[in-house]
Amino acid sequence: MSAYAILHLARRMTLLASMKPLYTVHQGRRYRLIFRNASDDIHPLHLHRHSFELASIAGKPTSGVIKDVVMLGGFQELAFDFVADNPGLTLFHCHQQLHMDFGFMALFKYA
Repeated sequence: MSAYAILHLARRMTLLASMKPLYTVHQGRRYRLIFRNASDDIHPLHLHRHSFELASIAGKPTSGVIKDVVMLGGFQELAFDFVADNPGLTLFHCHQQLHMDFGFMALFKYA
């Protein structure tokens, strides 16, 4: 691992350690997250420690599509459902590093 990679990883770990949970979920409940992309950027959305079922993307309903990363295209909407079945802190974020650097991430905690 290069020195740059080690420094970058250390910076990310420090940032995550300082994050406060924004959302509280309850064990066993099903949640729907809905996203509307108001830009032409593509956002690879990722929910750690869970899989989710894609409910709709780009205005088209779906069912049975299980993912842990989904691409939200420019000016699109999507919705996904997940069951809170893996207690512990859970990070949700856009996989584009610049977007994470600007705060496109949130921490979930279990009640």
